[in-house]
Amino acid sequence: MKLKLVMASALLAASVQANATLIIDNSTTGLYNSGLGDLAAMDGPGGFLLGANISEGDPTIELAADPGFAFTPEFGADWLNGDYTGGTWSGPGAAIPSTWAVNTETAIVYDFFLDGLSDLTIDVGVDNGIVMWLDGVFIFGATRSGGANLNEYDINLSGIAAGDHSLQILRADHGGSTGYAIEVRAQTVQVSEPATLGLIGLGLAGLIATRRRKQAV
Repeated sequence: MKLKLVMASALLAASVQANATLIIDNSTTGLYNSGLGDLAAMDGPGGFLLGANISEGDPTIELAADPGFAFTPEFGADWLNGDYTGGTWSGPGAAIPSTWAVNTETAIVYDFFLDGLSDLTIDVGVDNGIVMWLDGVFIFGATRSGGANLNEYDINLSGIAAGDHSLQILRADHGGSTGYAIEVRAQTVQVSEPATLGLIGLGLAGLIATRRRKQAV
């Protein structure tokens, strides 16, 4: 296993990257769910989804792993795998508002296509909390006080395969005001022929996520 990881790292290091392309921003449409209501009870007192009107304070939390929510029926049968049956979703192509009702949660799905193996950079700001998945796999979750600065969080995802993908987002609020800003850029990774053969031989498919909080500007 160690040998495979070392070989894969060397192959990726030898690749050449093209300029990043903006694929999602606040003007991008998607599927939108504003019928979730207040979900504080979904993970209970002391959970990530805090009580209304700052009843549980206004802490800074960053999730280290998937919170494992037991989603309410308003999310549909299995929204992280694309089954919205029974949910309260808009149709495709809905505008995504940058604000929503205070003390409620909303969900978003952005569907997008990558022409080739790519690295993604997600810049996002939210008032108050956000949880994100890519194709149903948890990538990030955090909440903090303050407004929705686009430089609030920076999520970097490496080696995302070509094809269709879904970025799934749960926005959370626990009082005061709401706000949201997002930009997602894709940078195609041009892999040389020997590296391509090596990647195929290893069966490398991956989601390598590194996260850091950016300083507000």
